[in-house]
Parts: sequence; structure tokens; C-alpha cells
Amino acid sequence: MKKLNKNLIFSIVFMVILQLVTPLLALAESGNSLRINTNYTDEDSGKEIVVDFVDYWKIPEDKAKDLSDQNKQRDFVKSYEEKSNEEISNDLGEMKTSNKSEKNGMYFAMIDGLEKGVYLLRYRSDDPSRPYIPFLATIDENTENPLTIYPKKAPDTLTLTKRDGDDPEKKVLPGVGFIVVNEKGETLKFNKFDEKSDKAEFVYNKDGKISEIFTDKKGQIKLYGLTEKVKFKETKPLKGYESQVGKESELAKTGSIEILNKKDNPENYFSFQKIDGTNNNPLEGAVFKVQEKTKDGYKDLDDNGKVYTLTSSKDGEFKTKNLPYGDYRLIETKAPQGYIPELESINFNISENSHTKKIKVKNYKPTTPGPKGENNRLSKRVDAMAKTGDAAIYLILLLGLIMIGCGVKFVRAKE
Repeated sequence: MKKLNKNLIFSIVFMVILQLVTPLLALAESGNSLRINTNYTDEDSGKEIVVDFVDYWKIPEDKAKDLSDQNKQRDFVKSYEEKSNEEISNDLGEMKTSNKSEKNGMYFAMIDGLEKGVYLLRYRSDDPSRPYIPFLATIDENTENPLTIYPKKAPDTLTLTKRDGDDPEKKVLPGVGFIVVNEKGETLKFNKFDEKSDKAEFVYNKDGKISEIFTDKKGQIKLYGLTEKVKFKETKPLKGYESQVGKESELAKTGSIEILNKKDNPENYFSFQKIDGTNNNPLEGAVFKVQEKTKDGYKDLDDNGKVYTLTSSKDGEFKTKNLPYGDYRLIETKAPQGYIPELESINFNISENSHTKKIKVKNYKPTTPGPKGENNRLSKRVDAMAKTGDAAIYLILLLGLIMIGCGVKFVRAKE
């Protein structure tokens, strides 16, 4: 009986101790908490922005082992700046999300139960094309619990993109030179972000070595670490854009700026399609030379020492390269196999909207009646001679007839 009582007492004491220790063990295993500030004032609009959620990833140990160095931390964060959540997850593993932000004087999002390690975190953006800059948080035995973080809210970069304002597709312009000036007109200096990279990325440094910077192959310049609003001032335009020297952007400290340049002599293109005049089927293999209108009339357009020509593709389509604004015409020099050449010129004009236009050029087979019931196209070919620069043929025929007449007259006079 006494033994039974002892066992009972021991069991009761054990249960009481277990009840007291279990919550402490659970608390110890639950890990640390992060308390992340999620409201800020937008520098451009002045409005208060509240972010509802913070997404985060635990960085694998093999990737996190070198992140005690600040420079490596900066490079690591930068490598994920423009990546989507899916791309980051493919690299770092499962993405998790904080609790929704709640107001407690300021807005904060909570993340509980974090294990020791390094975490990559990022505000969730309403616009996936403009993600927030990620930031790092390290949880170790010395970390305050909960750890309160006030991350950088707005991008610390200013990106310039240079484009051709005359090009229908707004192509980018690499190799354009700029200086960066502040509101006082002072030229700022920079150092290259990564000397080995071909990207035009620069870090502001008042004692920097670089004052003139150039757009990269993407037509961009990206600046880091600006402490004030600045503007880009063009110093070295591309050939054909010389009038853009001195052109300035608007003032900005962060975000994106796009500058559209217009050529001193703007260009555009024109599209055509070669078709069968009876059934509208596309015709391949028609060859045209391009002539431009000058003060002395139409002349063949030069293309690196040769006459500029165009050839219709399998679907009959062909288009000019970008040409300066002005009047032009096509002269058919070779018809598709089995078709009569079109000797009338095809006139067209290069202007701001010419890339939206298309002319269909028809060919007919020799046995095919032409428009308006014409059974042969000889008269049309003769009329076209005078319009296409082939009037010389007509003149030769005329001279031949005159010479024959003179010969006949001479023979008769002799008789």
C-alpha cells in the first residue's frame, strides 16, 4: 500500500512538472519573431503607403555562410532585386508570408517561429513589375526576440533608359554619354558598381573617378546611393542625334526615367506585298530597286555602293529599311517566274506614320486580261517607260524609225 502511494505521488509530481515545463519547451522551440515596419511615406507623391504582407525565404546554409561580409550582403541582395517570387523560390526554396500588417502606432507585420539562420525578406508589391528591394535579417543566439526591423522602403536606385523616339518600336540606344548634375548644377562623381560587368551601374561617391557615364547595351544607366535629386544631361549623342547635346531629364532621386530622342533627320519604313492580280495569291521572288526623289528627279538609292533593292518573300511581303523622310518609288527589275514585270513605278512617302501603311503590288500572267478588259498590256508597258526612267528605249525606237525613213528617202533620191 505504501509502495502504491509512493508511485502515485511520484506520478502526480511528474505530471505537475511536465505541465510546467511543456510551455517553456514549446516557447524555446518556437524560435524568434520578426516585427517588420510596413508603412512609409512615398517620396514622390507624399502619400503614406501601407504594405499588407512581407514575403520571406530562409537562405540555405551553403549560400548564407559568406553573408557576414557587408559587401557580399549587398551583392547578394542585388542579385535578387528584379527577380520574381517564383524565381527566388527556385533558388532559395519555399516562400512563406508574414501575418497581415496591423496598426500599433505604426503598421507592423509579424513573422513568428523563425529558426536560426539568414532570411531574405521583401515587401509584397501591388505591381509585380515593380517589386520592392529585398533585405536581409539574421537570427542567431544573440538576436533580440522579437526583432523589430525598419527596412528601406523605396528603391535606392535611379534608372535611365534611352530610346529612339522616331522608331516605331522605340528601340534602345546604347553608348550615349551623360553627366549627372544636382539642383545646384554641380556634376556628381561615381565609381563603377562592378568593374567586371558590362552593365552601366554606378555608385555615387563624392571622390569618385567617373563623371561621364554611358548607356549600356540595354540603353540604360543605373545609379546607386544618391543622396539628393539629380538630372541626366546628355553630352555624347549618337551619330544622327547631334542636336540632343545638352538635353536634360527631369529631376529625380529614385525610380525610372525614360528619355526619347528624335533623329536630326527622322526615319521610318514602308511595307509592301506582291500578289497575283487575278486571285490575290502572294508572289515570291519579285525584285525591286528603290529610287529617291531629289531636286534633279528620281535617282537610284545607294546601299553601300550598290543599288538598294528589295525582294518579295514567300508570303509576298517586303519592306524598306528605315529611310529618311521623303518621297520614294519602287521599280520592278525582276518579276516572279511566269509573270509580266510591272513597269509602272510604285510611289510611296516616308513620314511619321508610314510604318502603319502597306501597298499591294500586282503582277499578271501573259495570258491574263488586264484591268478594264485589256487583252494585252503592251500599251501599259509603253506608257510606263516614260515614268520609270526607261524612256531611253522609247527614244531609241523613235530614232530607229527616223533613220529608216531617212534611209528610204536617200535610196529614192539616188534612184
